[in-house]
Amino acid sequence: MELLTTASSFASIVGLLGLFKSERRAEESATIDQYVDWLRRREHEQLANLIQNNAQLSRSLQALLSQNHDEVMAKLHRLDQVLSDVASHVVGFKPITDAMPAESRLSDQAVSILHQLNEMNASRFFEMKPISGGGTRFPTGDGEGRHIEITDGRFIEDDLLTLCELGLLRLDHNSQGKRVFTITRAGAAVGG
Repeated sequence: MELLTTASSFASIVGLLGLFKSERRAEESATIDQYVDWLRRREHEQLANLIQNNAQLSRSLQALLSQNHDEVMAKLHRLDQVLSDVASHVVGFKPITDAMPAESRLSDQAVSILHQLNEMNASRFFEMKPISGGGTRFPTGDGEGRHIEITDGRFIEDDLLTLCELGLLRLDHNSQGKRVFTITRAGAAVGG
């Protein structure tokens, strides 16, 4: 395992799982043993050993392999989109993600929200809808009267939903039922 970090092991296992599933016919089921054998034939001995020596990983992969082919491929496609979204905002990876075709990316506004939270050292912000007139405001929870600046109110809902779906923000509600958004560690890394 010393040659493979956790992140690269995950990326390798999942990426190769997608290749393995795509090589098989859609109606053909697969077992973890077949996947491990497939990895060994392609000289991925360390990954094969990692899977065989980790019962929880083996069970999780078997559960994924047992699912409908189209379902698994859709999940892998969504994971690819999420990784591309996040990588496009990490220094050094942006040129690579820009060169790759992508159906969705984090908007500049979505990244700005994360960046502003980092700059203010704020952990959360609230949604404050006006009683009459004006636009929705997003004050931070630090009590200093600071607000998240929104540049495109038309797409704020989409951006907030995307940030929550990607696990970059966590959604909760306060005692009045108003939405509260909390930045996650992953969100702070993207916004840094």
